[in-house]
Amino acid sequence: MSAGETDLRRGLAVLDQYREQIEALGQQQDLVRMSLEDHMRARETLDQYQKAGRGAEVLVPVGANSFLVAESKDVDRAFVSIGSDLLVYDDIPKQIERLEARIKSITEAANAIGQRLADLQRRAEAQGAAVQDLYDQIQTTDRRGERT
Repeated sequence: MSAGETDLRRGLAVLDQYREQIEALGQQQDLVRMSLEDHMRARETLDQYQKAGRGAEVLVPVGANSFLVAESKDVDRAFVSIGSDLLVYDDIPKQIERLEARIKSITEAANAIGQRLADLQRRAEAQGAAVQDLYDQIQTTDRRGERT
């Protein structure tokens, strides 16, 4: 195997690593996006619940696009998870504030992932061009290793 072919194999291996990293970051980006949507939906639900007022008929989501009909009672306070199976029963504006902080943090994480993804894609494109150049050089070299 010639030095050019060895370099080509190495270049392809690096390109494959970039592809795997891009795929993993894409999956992380999807998870972060879903989390962000969930938090934004929770914020909106708390806000709308409070605006509905006492005695309003509301739909309570129970998952899988299924809902229960309920009557609002305490529209000033809500339970919100703070992690590790802990709930806080607090004023809705404070709960919304907590959700806003989480949304900000998640958005920053999404932006960081997006930057890393863009950087990896640029590096992968450059690596792909380098691999193509090596391939072209090998194709234009005759069997004795001399350029034609």
